[in-house]
Amino acid sequence: MKKINNLKVKQLFLLSVLLFASYLSYASLKDMEQLVTEHKFQEAYLLGSNLLAEEAGNPNFDMLYGMAALRVEQYEQALFAFERVLMFNSSAAVPRFELARTHYMLDNLKSARHHFNLVLESSPQPPLAIQTRIQWYLATMDAKEAGKAIAATSSNLSSSVNHFYLGARFGYDSNPRNMTHLDVFHPLFGLDPLNLPAVDSDTFHELNLGANRLQQQSERWGWFASGNASLRGYHNDQKNMDNYSLGLQAGGILLGSNWRLSVPLQVNKQVRDDKNEVLVLAVAADFNQRLTNKANYSFFGQLADIGNKSSSNETNITSYTLGATFSYRFNESLRLHAGPLLTTENPDSKTGDYNGRNLYGIRSGIGYSFNAKQQLEFNFSYLNAKHKADDPSFLKQRRKDDQLSVGLKFSQRFSNDLLIDLGIQQNNNSSTLNLYSYHRTQLSAGIRKEW
Repeated sequence: MKKINNLKVKQLFLLSVLLFASYLSYASLKDMEQLVTEHKFQEAYLLGSNLLAEEAGNPNFDMLYGMAALRVEQYEQALFAFERVLMFNSSAAVPRFELARTHYMLDNLKSARHHFNLVLESSPQPPLAIQTRIQWYLATMDAKEAGKAIAATSSNLSSSVNHFYLGARFGYDSNPRNMTHLDVFHPLFGLDPLNLPAVDSDTFHELNLGANRLQQQSERWGWFASGNASLRGYHNDQKNMDNYSLGLQAGGILLGSNWRLSVPLQVNKQVRDDKNEVLVLAVAADFNQRLTNKANYSFFGQLADIGNKSSSNETNITSYTLGATFSYRFNESLRLHAGPLLTTENPDSKTGDYNGRNLYGIRSGIGYSFNAKQQLEFNFSYLNAKHKADDPSFLKQRRKDDQLSVGLKFSQRFSNDLLIDLGIQQNNNSSTLNLYSYHRTQLSAGIRKEW
């Protein structure tokens, strides 16, 4: 009987200890929840680190600990915490959204896109605020894939993205002036070909810098602004082709659950050493609609005023462009995009009608990511250009061009936001007027630092 009483005492004592430990654990979790609610993430993370050995695997703890770790930039701990929550409930949208954001901050864009898409496909649908926020992240990821240097920083967890970049490029250009390789005969005295400058190659260097800001103002809209400057210099006989350019772009972005619409305004100016100047003023609209986690399409249009001034001539053209692009991701590594393009260029009353053109064609590309840091890109475009009037310099002959462009580029990104790339670009123009037919090959290597 005495042994039984002793056993009961021990059991009561053990139960009391367990209840007390449970109370302490519950109290600690409540404290942690309060700290996260008050945005005291550093204190919440320190408290959670002390509880980690005992509480890891508790989804309530793991969610709080992951949120705190993400905000204090302890991304690996946040990653493990959200993965533990999803092991408990794989269909939970909020922890998967936070997991996707963690991958984004680690620059694991393939994994980030995968989990963002899973959130958008979850049932029931996540809150609209999460859906539009994902569209914002996807916009920055698309910009980064397009080479616009969006670097992941702690500010990406807020509503703004700021970045700067500085780069240099060195290369070889087989035909900087787009000179023809064919014989050109005088329209009246065409017995012998004209004595035109020979096709001369050259090496070149480029310097470029820029800054971007993207700001999400509310659940439904945001804005962006960017500026860039570049300089290209040739080293031998093409010095008068040296040029610099400046560009400014700004506009708004509307966000939906599966779509986004951007409306940019753009100003670009290029000046060459041979006194040739080009000024472009443009307004555009680009609508992107997500179809599935693998497919999306976009429609875009642009109205531009293009002024070209040289030492002997001046032209002003109004350009209207419409296009569409269909994008498909076969998997997280391989993606394809292609679509038609239509443009009409109308010269003003002071510019000869033969400077006007109608163009149609296709633009396409394939991208393959070996991993989160290495990428190979192939691009192909074809345009057919037909001038709207006969060329008076060639006895009223109507000029028609077939423009073909093919390129390949390999890029490597390093953990310190340093990017290097190697590329080749081939441009061919076949014209009914030999003077405008040419081949041009550019080989180059670039390096860029992002902040």
